[in-house]
Amino acid sequence: MRWVICALVVLIAPAGARAGDFDVLRGAQPVGYASYTRWSGFYAGGQIGEEFDGADFRNIGQSEITTISGLSSIFEGIPLTNFPRLNSLNTNTPSYSAFAGYNYQFEAAVIGLEFNFTKTSFSASIDDVESHSYFTTVNNTIYDTAYTVTTGASAKLDDSASLRGRLGWAFGNFLPYSFAGVTVAQIDATKFVNVTVCGEETPYDCTHPPPPFPPPPAQVGGTWTLADQVTGKWYFGYVGGFGLDYALTQNIFLRGELEYTQYAAPFNIRLSATSVHIGAGLKF
Repeated sequence: MRWVICALVVLIAPAGARAGDFDVLRGAQPVGYASYTRWSGFYAGGQIGEEFDGADFRNIGQSEITTISGLSSIFEGIPLTNFPRLNSLNTNTPSYSAFAGYNYQFEAAVIGLEFNFTKTSFSASIDDVESHSYFTTVNNTIYDTAYTVTTGASAKLDDSASLRGRLGWAFGNFLPYSFAGVTVAQIDATKFVNVTVCGEETPYDCTHPPPPFPPPPAQVGGTWTLADQVTGKWYFGYVGGFGLDYALTQNIFLRGELEYTQYAAPFNIRLSATSVHIGAGLKF
């Protein structure tokens, strides 16, 4: 019966079309056929990377100094809130990740969901000390008064995890893709603001006090401190970036990735990381 059908096709089909038709029957690829690796299914792997981290501490200090300046009349008329506060820091550190996910492929389009766990050692700390002197009148006595503000903060991140969606396009053995998702990180953080005030009757000051005779009026001033810390608390953020998978064999692939992560953090500290990863994985 098969030979009868083939003979009828030969007799009925136009001569110019017969050769191409029989190529298809023999299993050849049609003209314009795109060859690409199949990426569907579960996969897992690991990667190493270098993180370029940023810690923005500029929001630390303003509210604390404002609070302290309202605690005593000695701060009246003193521009304490204009004292410089903290800035940003940039650091870099290695990172180590494990990933697992699932791909669904429709022709060359690939969509997937992936879980990542990353071990890193993101750590940054900063402090600032600034002192200014002002003449202050207390009980009709003029004091040479020094106002010293010490501000400090730190942040440390060891572990993070992310859940991200992927969208890629298969091209030969290559799979370029983009991704975006949410991340959660375990963060330790501290902050403190210390204000010290010391006033001595003029023409003396607290650095060069007068001799004991005659006894001067008592010094004015004091120390005010506001501090807080969190340890091992998890905070959410977001992640996005681009990557490229390369099928080395039917089941083994290599990976390169560029990733940006913005972490939420306590005390309005802004933590971010731009990471470069290389790794390998196994398709199941």
